[in-house]
Amino acid sequence: MAASLLHGGLGATDYPLTRAGGVAYILLSGLLLVYGVLLLIRYAEARDAMSDPLPRTAMYDTAHERGNFRAGVGLHGASVVFALVFAALHQVLVWHVLATVLSGYAIWLLLRTRPPRG
Repeated sequence: MAASLLHGGLGATDYPLTRAGGVAYILLSGLLLVYGVLLLIRYAEARDAMSDPLPRTAMYDTAHERGNFRAGVGLHGASVVFALVFAALHQVLVWHVLATVLSGYAIWLLLRTRPPRG
């Protein structure tokens, strides 16, 4: 969620430079924010399921979980591309590099928690 807020702010600063690119960057950050909130809800559900005395189903070996993983990597990967492009075009280079590093870290975390292949 932190990456989405940073990318959204940068999209707003990039809006005067290229209107379509700035709007696309803001929309992408909105999708990242929704993904982050859903991931936080899933985390709370998983923490709750850890104490369930009668587990009903395997939570993480489903097609939905693999799709969720792909969506996260895709959204953060697109954010890295946007941040690098705007870093080359805009004067706030340090913030775009920071956003790139933050999304790169999120991709690394997603790869570490990749669901098993079924």
